[in-house]
Formats: sequence, structure tokens, C-alpha cells
Amino acid sequence: MRNKKINIIVLAIFILIIGISIYYIITEPINLGLDLKGGTQIILKPVESEGSVVTSESLDKAMLIIMDRIDRLGISEPLVTRDISNNIVIQLPGVRDPDHAISVIGKTAQLEFRILNGTLVSRIGQDTGFVEFDADTGSIIYSEDAEEVILVENINSSMPIKSGVLYTDPSTGDIYLMDKDFDPEAAVGSIDDEEAADSETGSDILDPGMIIGKFEKNEDSGELLLINIDDGSLLGELLIDSRTNAASLVGPVLLTGDKLAKAGAGYDSNGRIMVSLSFKQEGAGIFEDITRNNIGEQLAIVLDEEIKSAPSLGVVISGGDAVIEGINSLDEAQDIALVLQTGALPINLIIEESSTVGPTLGKDALDKGIYAGIIGLSLILLFMLVYYRGLGLISALSLVLYVAIFWGIMAGIGAALTLPGIAGIILTIGMAVDANVIIFARIREEARKGKSTRISIGDGFKNALRTIVDANVTTLITAAALYRFGTGPIKGFAVTLALGVLISMAISLLFTRAVLFSAAGLPALASPGFIGVKKKEEK
Repeated sequence: MRNKKINIIVLAIFILIIGISIYYIITEPINLGLDLKGGTQIILKPVESEGSVVTSESLDKAMLIIMDRIDRLGISEPLVTRDISNNIVIQLPGVRDPDHAISVIGKTAQLEFRILNGTLVSRIGQDTGFVEFDADTGSIIYSEDAEEVILVENINSSMPIKSGVLYTDPSTGDIYLMDKDFDPEAAVGSIDDEEAADSETGSDILDPGMIIGKFEKNEDSGELLLINIDDGSLLGELLIDSRTNAASLVGPVLLTGDKLAKAGAGYDSNGRIMVSLSFKQEGAGIFEDITRNNIGEQLAIVLDEEIKSAPSLGVVISGGDAVIEGINSLDEAQDIALVLQTGALPINLIIEESSTVGPTLGKDALDKGIYAGIIGLSLILLFMLVYYRGLGLISALSLVLYVAIFWGIMAGIGAALTLPGIAGIILTIGMAVDANVIIFARIREEARKGKSTRISIGDGFKNALRTIVDANVTTLITAAALYRFGTGPIKGFAVTLALGVLISMAISLLFTRAVLFSAAGLPALASPGFIGVKKKEEK
């Protein structure tokens, strides 16, 4: 009675699974791979900069990080390779939002903590507006009619403070950050054309005591740096504040993301979207020192040369926890957390090319693969029905169930189907039948010994179990090796192979067993002829 209940439960579970599989087959069409449907191809070009040298090791590390990001995005069957020019070539089959994928995959994810020294604001009469900064050209952008461009601290507070004045030398075009009491009109009026012609730089005429620093563009990286004209030391860098698109001045880097332990997206106690950060032990100590030494200052959290937030430091923060606020959506927060969690790319990568590519094999190859699968399945079913009779019917039912569950899982997880994947499916169909053949052969051997059908089924399964498990485990080991060391389509073949093996084992050892024992309890199906054993063989 107990075994009967267990068989009924097993059959009920498989009926539920087949129902779910059919639902996904109907509602979620399987994505086709790049070879069958096409997709997006991205070519990332490595660019050397200060502190970032392109080597074979750095390219390999960048490829691993990119693969990790693609996996976390849930994109199936990606292919990441290097071409002869050391560009990183990424192929993404069937992606629904290529722009989003590109923005996440190619993001450098360089996290920095710097002190925010102020925001540039232009003034025309009583009207003020943010000054913009073009990071690609290193240009400061504001209206030509602006009477004054000033650096303002605590711009979002009720009491902003003017801390500097931007001045452009009319003779050289050099840009200086001057003291807050500097008068640009007085400086212009004091320089005549002859003095301007004789002077190589306006700093020879300007009062040195009023000069905070000079802006210089790094031609390699495009950075606009504030340099001390006396000793050439770095005073700060001009960046864009992503919250306002305003050009803001930040100090030198105090802490970087390589000290980060983990990052996660979520909401704070007030329901605002944020990214929570936790530092490693070394980073936690540095972060605590930063907060202790800069009470009252704004700490800019910079990601890929953009200021994401700049909280004011009111107390010393210990424990190594921080947050990034001012994020527009949870999706954006999750993307930020994703790139931070996977780590910063060791080299700078720019998008050399992004294009949609057509299928390399196309519909003809897909149709031929499907036809081959149908023909192979039909021949297998015919053989099983002829040779194993009643057991062949159960085998046919098991195979139909196998195909439906396999297809449903592929559709449910959003896997991309490639031609090697189709080959893996066809191969596992043969393996699923192989398990049935082993089981049925053992059952018939026991029946020929004169045992009843029920006892023959029980002993046959017991004798076949070890052989089936051994064969399938060795195949799983092979699939794991292919997945670990293969790329793109090879990984797809490994996934379909492993998935097919697991499904076929579950069906053979659970579903087929439950059906056979249930059928053996029916008088009409308990005869030796049902399992393909002639009565004369029984004597």
C-alpha cells in the first residue's frame, strides 16, 4: 500500500511538472543563439592611460570580469574572445535590450572616494546656472554672456559658500581657479595688448597670491586637472555630477573600490533607493580615517569619473559601511551594485563597434537540426515498440515526457538554443532511451527466470540502477569539463548535455518505475507478453 501511494505521488508530481513545462513552452518561446538568429556584437578596444597598461594578463582579467557581468545579467550562450588587434569581441545572442547590456558590460567600475571642493556656477545678472563639463573633450561649457563663473561649496544647502572664481587668460586661453575675492574685470582691465603679447602666461601678470591653481588637460585620458603652478602637485580634478550634470571639483583620490568587499542595491529606512557598500578590513580603517579627518566636508562617491553622491561628513564612520544615494531607479542601483561586485576592469575599454549581426547558419540549419531530431526520435520509438512491446509504449511515453520537460526548462530559464545545443538534445534523447533499454533488458532477464512481472520489475530496476548511474555520472563529468574549459557554443552543448542527462535519469528512475509498478498491478498488463517475454521462454 505504501509503495502504491508513493507511485501515485511520483506520477502526480510529474503531471504537475509537465503542466508547468507546457505553460512555458506556450508562453516563453526559446531564444535562438547567435548562429541561428543573430544578436549583438560589441568590440571593446583597450586604451592605455596612466596607471593602466594593456598586457595579456590584464586583457585576460578583463575578459573574466566581463563574462561574470554577462552571467549576472542572465544572458545565455555569450561568446567573449580576443581578436588579432587585442580587442575584446563580445557576441550576445538574442538580447532584448542591447543598449543596457553594453552600458553594464563595458563600464570600467572604477570606484573612488574624494572630497568635493565645490560646484561651478555661472552668473548672468541675478540668474545662475550650473556649468557643464564635456569629459570627452575636457571642455568647460557655459554661456559666453556669463558675467562670472564661480566655485560654490555646499551648493544644495541653504547657505552655499563662494570659494573661488574661474578666470580664462585672454591671450593664451589658459584657465585658472582664483581666490574668491578675485575680480575678473579688474584683471582684464589691467592687461593691455602689448603686455599680453610679451607674456607667455597670464600667471606672470596675475597676482600669484590670488591663484589657487591652473587647469590642465591630460591628453591621454582626457582628464581636466587642477595643478598647483608652484610645484606641479595635483590639487583636484573636474568631474560631472550625475545628479545635476554640473561640473564639480573634487580633490585627490582617498580610497578606491579595490578595498570593497561587497555591494548591494535596495532601499534605506526612508524608502529611498541606494547602493550599500561594505569594505574589507583594510578599507574600513582607511574609510574611518577619511571621515575623521574631514568632518564638515562633503565626501564625493565617484564611479567611472561621475559623482554619484556627495554626503556631508558629520561624524566618524567606523565599521566600513557606506551608501550611494541619489539614484533614479532600482534598476540603475542594481546595475551599479553589479559592476562594483564583479570588480573594476583592470584596463580602460572604449566601444570600438556595436552592431547587430545576422545568423551565421540561419533557418535552414535550424530546420535540418529539428528534422534530424524528429526522424531520430521516430525511429527510436518504432524500435522500442517493436522489440519491447508493452514496455515500448511506456518508453515512448517517457520520451515524450522527456522532450516536453526539457523544452519547458529551456524556455523557462531563457536559454539560447544553438546548433551545438540541438546536437546535445539529440544526443541526450539517445541516452534517455539507453537507460530504458538497460532497465527493460534486466526486467526481461528476471522474467525469464520465472519470476512474476512485479518481482521482475523490482529486481530489474535494482540490477540496472548502478549501471545507469555510472554511465550518466561519467557523462556529467564530461559535460562539466566542456563547460569549464569551453567557450560560447561549446558551453551551450555542455549545458544541454548535462540538463538532458539529469532529466533522463529522473524520468527513468522515478517516472518509468512508478508507471511500471502501477501497470503491473493491473491483471491485463501483468502478463509476460506485456514486457516482451514469450510464454515458452518462461518454462
